[in-house]
Amino acid sequence: MSSPDPSQQPSVLGDFVFAWGPGTHAWVSGLGKDGFTTLSAPSEPAQAAVRGDVQRGADAAGTRWIALADLVAGDVAAGARALGAGTPPQNDWRGRFAQVVWHPGERQVCAVTDHFSTLSLYTLVRADVVLVANDLRLLAASPWCERAIDLASVYHYLNFAQVPAPGTIFRDIRRLEPATRWSWRPGATPKLDRYYVPEYPEDRRDADDVLARALTERIVATVHDYRPRAEQGWGCFLSGGTDSSSIVSILARQPGKGRVRSFSIGFAEEHYDELRFARTAAESCGADPTFETVSDERAQALAARVIDAYDQPFGNASAIPTLACVELAESKGAHVLLAGDGGDEIFGGNERYAKDQVMETWYGMPEPLKALGRRVGRLAGRADHHLLNRVENFFERASLPNPDRFYTDDSFASDHYHEMLTPDFRRAVGREASLELMRGVYGLGTSGGPLHRIMRLDLMMAIAQNDLRKVDGAARSLGVSVRFPYLDPVLVDHMSHLPERQIVRGLKKRFLFKRAMKGILPEAILRKKKQGFGLPVAVWLRTDGSFKSMVRQTLFDGRSRARGWWEPSFVEGLLAQHERGTWDYADSLYRLFVLELWLRRYVDGA
Repeated sequence: MSSPDPSQQPSVLGDFVFAWGPGTHAWVSGLGKDGFTTLSAPSEPAQAAVRGDVQRGADAAGTRWIALADLVAGDVAAGARALGAGTPPQNDWRGRFAQVVWHPGERQVCAVTDHFSTLSLYTLVRADVVLVANDLRLLAASPWCERAIDLASVYHYLNFAQVPAPGTIFRDIRRLEPATRWSWRPGATPKLDRYYVPEYPEDRRDADDVLARALTERIVATVHDYRPRAEQGWGCFLSGGTDSSSIVSILARQPGKGRVRSFSIGFAEEHYDELRFARTAAESCGADPTFETVSDERAQALAARVIDAYDQPFGNASAIPTLACVELAESKGAHVLLAGDGGDEIFGGNERYAKDQVMETWYGMPEPLKALGRRVGRLAGRADHHLLNRVENFFERASLPNPDRFYTDDSFASDHYHEMLTPDFRRAVGREASLELMRGVYGLGTSGGPLHRIMRLDLMMAIAQNDLRKVDGAARSLGVSVRFPYLDPVLVDHMSHLPERQIVRGLKKRFLFKRAMKGILPEAILRKKKQGFGLPVAVWLRTDGSFKSMVRQTLFDGRSRARGWWEPSFVEGLLAQHERGTWDYADSLYRLFVLELWLRRYVDGA
């Protein structure tokens, strides 16, 4: 496996379109008005156009390729061999990539996503025309897209806060899933094969201290591999959590490399502010930090930017602080950022992993005892009180197997299917649609115990479909590239050999990781409770009159009602319960708000 040319900048900030079929030349040529450069001659069956930072090439056999890529190991030109049989060469690469390869003479095309789909690839196939692009909006603007809304994708969005692959908001367009090779020939149905799924052999049985030392070495080596060159102008996200803090600390302690810049934001609301931990992390390792407190006014103004930054509706409210942090870094000349995404999912840091251990124990109890628990929970839930509602929630969830139990974290629309959604919507989409999608992802892979199976599920959904979309969309909108050291396939493989008890032991999350980071992270960071990169939407929806008015006006005006998807009286009830504090519906209300704004921008206004 070869390494990238060290003089080469990361190339992930451009856009490309590939097209094959009659009439595509005129359309591809017309993209020039948007800054695209056409690569193909009119006489060729395949057309391609690029703008910005896109790599491209051809080999002696006539195979051509275009790619967005930022590799720490691998050769983009060698990706042309993906047209052949067997495992594609991309399986052995480390870093980010999205590549299209074609051979006009052999009438073959393939598109390949990286291991966790850190970069998107979309396809549209209609009769004898095929289109591939890295931004959905490019394909949606083509004459072959009917722009009909996929109500199943809307339903998934209402549950997951994003539109999961392989569907998209438009019925005609598909998005490739992680580690997927998509192959097509004229007149044939596209074929999909998955070249990588995390597996968990759990075959390392050494003592805790031996495993911890090996993990320290692997993490440090990985983070060093992902360090950008000094002249690129780079820095790190630093939230104050263990993942971003460990990356900053490891890089800052690397001898002879200079100070590491970090960028952190906070909010006036104390519960949503972690700047004190970010300061602790930066001071302990000698980083060069930049801190900024974001006002409510600025954060709410950034909500409009979310609509422009994402090519599909994206209802995760932490996109706003992510945008603010990238904007801060870019203003200080940082054009490449390192992020800690994936750390929770490979080191065992998610709060729900420990909770699921408790629920898994309860699930194994005799059925009469579980039935009694469900009855107690239902009685508690009738009180319309937040704490008692949580009691009901526990017993109901703990009585389910996974992934159904795990799905209850993402089941807003299915929980309220009959009260919330209109009859027309329910006739188009079944209540179990999102759960069935999650069950399909949960079924990937052939190894792993209960904890590893939900960790794999999180990598394939929470990370690949949500967190990476969030970070990449925010960064690309500001011309910034991001690297994800903790999603390195070699590091993920290292963690997969560890038994589950080394990941979460009892209720102790990140068991081995915290041992491995002793001497790298300060004790205050190792002991801190996980908070996340949140946004005080819940507070605003209770106390900020202008924000509540903006949300209410958007959700209840004529355009929103005319869609006929949800019952306005039900949404009114959500707002009322949230304001009373009966339950926190901020996430659900925010995703309804963003969906409506996105539709107005890209569907109504098109």
